[in-house]
Amino acid sequence: MSGEIILAQEEDVVVKDNIPGKMKNIVGTLILTDQNLYFVEANKEDSLKFGLGPVSKNSVTLRYADIEDLGEVNSDPNNIIIPLPSILKASGSEGIIHPPELKITWKASGGGEERAVFTEEIMGGRKKDLKDWAKTIQRLKEGRITIQRPSAPAPGADSLEGKILHVMGDMQEKGIFEIEEESETEFKHDLDPDVVEAACEKLASMGFLDKIPDNSGETFYRKRSPLGEDDLST
Repeated sequence: MSGEIILAQEEDVVVKDNIPGKMKNIVGTLILTDQNLYFVEANKEDSLKFGLGPVSKNSVTLRYADIEDLGEVNSDPNNIIIPLPSILKASGSEGIIHPPELKITWKASGGGEERAVFTEEIMGGRKKDLKDWAKTIQRLKEGRITIQRPSAPAPGADSLEGKILHVMGDMQEKGIFEIEEESETEFKHDLDPDVVEAACEKLASMGFLDKIPDNSGETFYRKRSPLGEDDLST
């Protein structure tokens, strides 16, 4: 998978349809790269709180895959790898009574056609959602999107910046304290919020993170999308 670039991720996605050898209604993470579309079965879950009141009444369960290496995607029999050149049709839909969906038809290795419907479980808060992936996939296949890469070399994996960039790999918006907590949990070290903020600012100046101001006055960060104006995470 050398050189493969993750362009977008969507957590808590349900895949359904008749795919030979796969279970129906599996939950996981959908990943778009410059070479493939991946579905990876969930291996973690978090409680996503919203509003006020007890968590049990005001939260949803976010189910997702913890992706360390794209090369490990094959290890679960319910995972799906669809090379972009094999995709015959990609379409998106959304309605009043059903959530955003991405429908994919592709040419199987045996020569036949396979289909899958990927449905977004957690909606809202963004301009784009899973239905918008269809247009991007088609544009990638046609070579109409130029992948943007940071001009600076990536920080070393052992540096604080490298570790923060690793935990930001899911391309989700995160505040300083969330980044601090995830980095401490992942790498078993203690961090100071000011040090984390300084590292995030450095990564933003290098072109690896985007700063996202919030109405509360807090600044959030997100890994910069190589899709540029075609960013699917906004």
